[in-house]
Amino acid sequence: MSYTDDAIQYSKDMFKLISTVGSFAGFIVVFFYCLDINFFPVGITTGGALLFIWAVISFSLIYTVFIFLIYIANSVYFYLIAKIINKLYKEQKITKFPLGNDRLLIFTFGSIAQFFIVIISCSSKALSILSVFSSQIFMLILYFIKYCYDNNIVFNAKENKETVQSKEDNKPSYRYNILYIMVYISIPLIIGQVGGSFIKIAFTLSGIRQNNVVIYFDKSYQNILEARINKFNNSEKENIECLGKDICYIENVNILFTYIGSKVLFEIPIESDKKNGISKALKLELPASAIKGIEREIDYSNK
Repeated sequence: MSYTDDAIQYSKDMFKLISTVGSFAGFIVVFFYCLDINFFPVGITTGGALLFIWAVISFSLIYTVFIFLIYIANSVYFYLIAKIINKLYKEQKITKFPLGNDRLLIFTFGSIAQFFIVIISCSSKALSILSVFSSQIFMLILYFIKYCYDNNIVFNAKENKETVQSKEDNKPSYRYNILYIMVYISIPLIIGQVGGSFIKIAFTLSGIRQNNVVIYFDKSYQNILEARINKFNNSEKENIECLGKDICYIENVNILFTYIGSKVLFEIPIESDKKNGISKALKLELPASAIKGIEREIDYSNK
């Protein structure tokens, strides 16, 4: 089997491992998301539990693809760094590369992956391109260190053969590889702050989180909601309108958690304070039984 085949097989194995660990990370990120919004669902039904699991799986898939894109894109930078090192040391210190030794393959797939990373970073308001690139740099450094350790590559000119042989006997253990993968996939979560962004995307795709919608609710909650909104806004403007005797509605609502549990958490954004530059939102909970419907506007003109 050629080294290119080995590299492809290694990439497949790494994708599977990242997917598995990513699912575990998904549950952790969801937990911190619930901490961030100060809400944990109660009274979860079987259908709600299945939807929750689907949301976690969605996050795992999105995050795994993102990590793998970084891994592929970094292969280009790894190749360039390796060539520079080989030139400086005037010997082939690094002869094997993550995607094989085919330069065209490395630059083609690496460039495509980097293009998608830039598109994802720029298209999402929740992601910072600077933080994503910082994560990519740290992941490249970590991979380079592991690669040198696994392949017994040393840069000390005084290194003797006995020392190299002793390092060859220290093969990385399974626990070492698991620890490396966990640290590797945690970098974007810690440095890039992408975990919250991706879980919001996953929750939006699953319908658990919905932005800028109209919610219809039982009229018995009209006075309570109106009083809280007016107090928060320090005004007496009517924010709620009713349809008939039983149903009222509020516009421009962001639903943070719904369809799972017996309560619905939503927030009503308030206009920014131009003087202090502060944006505010009133966060409210209602029983799921009080929500009669959700209205979303879909614009097909841009599709």
